[in-house]
Amino acid sequence: MYKNNLLFYSRCLLAILAVLGTTIQLFKHGFGMMMYYTVQSNLLVSIFAIYMVVAMQQNKNLQSTKFLRIKAAITMSIMITFVIYHLMLAPLATNFWRVENILCHYITPLYFFFDTLLVDRQRQYSKVDPVYWTALPVFYMLFALFNGLVLKWPIPDAKDSPFAYYFINVTKYGWGYVAIHAVVIFIVYILSGYLLYALKSMNWKSSNRLLVSKTER
Repeated sequence: MYKNNLLFYSRCLLAILAVLGTTIQLFKHGFGMMMYYTVQSNLLVSIFAIYMVVAMQQNKNLQSTKFLRIKAAITMSIMITFVIYHLMLAPLATNFWRVENILCHYITPLYFFFDTLLVDRQRQYSKVDPVYWTALPVFYMLFALFNGLVLKWPIPDAKDSPFAYYFINVTKYGWGYVAIHAVVIFIVYILSGYLLYALKSMNWKSSNRLLVSKTER
């Protein structure tokens, strides 16, 4: 069925942790938590991780170029959750040491990133892929602004509700403030994407040969 028990059980654990963090967030605060990018990106990883587990059981190829390019997009989408939270939101957090907080902002993003870095085949991405990877965060930004300005759906535990995050609160801080933050985040995201592209373009004998079964090559 599959030859690599280590990778299989590692991805089972990834799926469990991703689902657990997302479920706790929704259970404690309600469906309104889906308005957060954190919860959306963790839900995406949960679904994708479950798919990988099922696919491995069915001996499906998880090392095709198409699959790895999609996975890279999800990797970048969840990594921005880690970066933004750690650099911009964690210093303001009043209840940092919550299980769901650590799972959604640290463990799941880093776990998924290292799965991509260590397991996936090298040289599978297009040079323009890092640009395409910005689609999900950009779409979320537009939706979050639309909600804050038009829909005004309340967001649980958000000081800037109906804006999910302070740096997109146009009403309070103005368009200039939001635009500066958006541009900086976009640039950092693009640069991070090309860093991942560079790492996965190197011609080295990556550790994935130790982790990936023949059915995934």
